[in-house]
Amino acid sequence: MFMKYNTIKSRLVATILTGIVVLGTPLYIVAEDEDLTNQLDSIQQQVNQQNSIKADAETVIVSVSEQLRQIEEQLRQAQQQLESIQQQRVAVENDITVNEKLLAEAQKRLEGRESVFYKRVRDIYINGRLSYLDVVIGSKDFSDFANRLEILKRIIDSDIKLIDEIKKERAEIAARKQALEQSRAKLVELEKAAVTKQAEIEQKKKEREVVLQKAQNDRATAMQAVEELNASSAQITALLKARQAERAAARAAAEAAAAAAAQQSAPSYSWVQGSGQLGWPVSGEITSPYGYRTHPIWGTTIYHSGIDIGVDEGTPVHAADGGTVVWSGWMGGYGYAVVIDHGNGMSTLYGHNSELAVSEGQDVSKGQVIAYAGSTGNSTGPHVHFEVRISGDPVDPMGYL
Repeated sequence: MFMKYNTIKSRLVATILTGIVVLGTPLYIVAEDEDLTNQLDSIQQQVNQQNSIKADAETVIVSVSEQLRQIEEQLRQAQQQLESIQQQRVAVENDITVNEKLLAEAQKRLEGRESVFYKRVRDIYINGRLSYLDVVIGSKDFSDFANRLEILKRIIDSDIKLIDEIKKERAEIAARKQALEQSRAKLVELEKAAVTKQAEIEQKKKEREVVLQKAQNDRATAMQAVEELNASSAQITALLKARQAERAAARAAAEAAAAAAAQQSAPSYSWVQGSGQLGWPVSGEITSPYGYRTHPIWGTTIYHSGIDIGVDEGTPVHAADGGTVVWSGWMGGYGYAVVIDHGNGMSTLYGHNSELAVSEGQDVSKGQVIAYAGSTGNSTGPHVHFEVRISGDPVDPMGYL
């Protein structure tokens, strides 16, 4: 009994699955196409993300490049300012050197003149009247005496005047030296400030260059990623088109073969009233009859091997007759399905269920709840796909209801 059950199950399931391959796209192929399509969507999202990164990087590059241009101009001006200050400092230092030389010379002249003057004054102070007596005695007459005395006075006055002039010159040179020293000190401070400013600008430039380099790297990485993603997208797109072309050719061939077979083996009866041998699995409107139709999902003309009865989700599905459950589970495009062997070569199939209420090998009676209606598998809405098969071949269920 167990071996007979397995044999019947294998034959029925094999026949049904063969029908899926011939009359529709197998679920695993649909799943593969969906996976490829999902990959394309994911790639496109990544492309959009990388393009956004690239756009952001280009914005940063433009902005930072302008900042660097301005920084370069600031550096140029800072360098010019520094060079000008350094030139001024060098000029002041040269002036200080010259001024110090002049001051030293003036000091030397002053010291020489003061030495002569002080010696003369000392001699006059020490000799006192003797000097004047020498002038008187040495004079030939009063007129000569007066002349000699006047000459002596003039010499002393001249010495004093020269000393005063040298002191004045020395004071002016010293004042100039002080002013130059102050200028040099100020220029040194300005030079330090200019060097500091230049260093700050250089640091700012380095920081901006780091940002620019990162943005350029980000842009290059994003462009490379987009190129690779586009290449992957093109490969997947080409693969999808090839698969679709193959399936279209296969469907066309299968439809032609099915049409030819149908013409040869199509039943000659025109059904009006069924035999009533089978009970209705559910009560509802027939939304798609048995025979050729335009597939609601694929949009192609294919052979519909059963009838579709429109019902609400969760509607109880009843066994059309008593028998043994040979399939209860997922069956590709049929979704969750139940197949019952009624004996004498007849079997029935109930597809697209939301929930199953029986298990394989279980005996069921006519009218027993075996499942609950749904929209699993290749379906556009809740309904029961009901098939009747004789020796594995689908026949119009309406002839048996």
